[in-house]
Amino acid sequence: MLLAALVGLFANAAAFSAGALVRPPSSAVGAHTPPHPLMKLVRKVNTAEFEKEIQDCSTPILVDVMAVWCGPCQLMAPELEKVAQRLEGRCRVLKIDSEEEPDVASTLQIRGLPTILLINDMSIIMRAEGALMADELEKLVEHHAFGGPAPEISDIDRMPA
Repeated sequence: MLLAALVGLFANAAAFSAGALVRPPSSAVGAHTPPHPLMKLVRKVNTAEFEKEIQDCSTPILVDVMAVWCGPCQLMAPELEKVAQRLEGRCRVLKIDSEEEPDVASTLQIRGLPTILLINDMSIIMRAEGALMADELEKLVEHHAFGGPAPEISDIDRMPA
């Protein structure tokens, strides 16, 4: 199974954290939040579809590992759609529900949600935990996948003295 081969993706993974969200109490698990109505280019995939997608090395893949109970994950939905529109044809944008696909989440060592992965040539080249806005995501993809300028980390400016 190709999923087992995903473990090798971490050999070249770059770590980046924007403040991960931990799992909520069990009472919150299962609460359903409907998908954002504007989601069109971002495609939700299951394990088999994800395995097939990562074998296609024609374009980088931005992967959002999320859950329906995760508020920041739901807030990122329209932001991911913006990124998918801006990078259409250059980068695929996929979503994986960590509750529906626990084997993928485990293999990818997902510890906080949302987790964003950028995969190129079957290697994870960027990893970010926590909600990011479209502009931040686009800059990260441009830098890590296409050699654009390094993005500034704006959280440093917002930290109290």
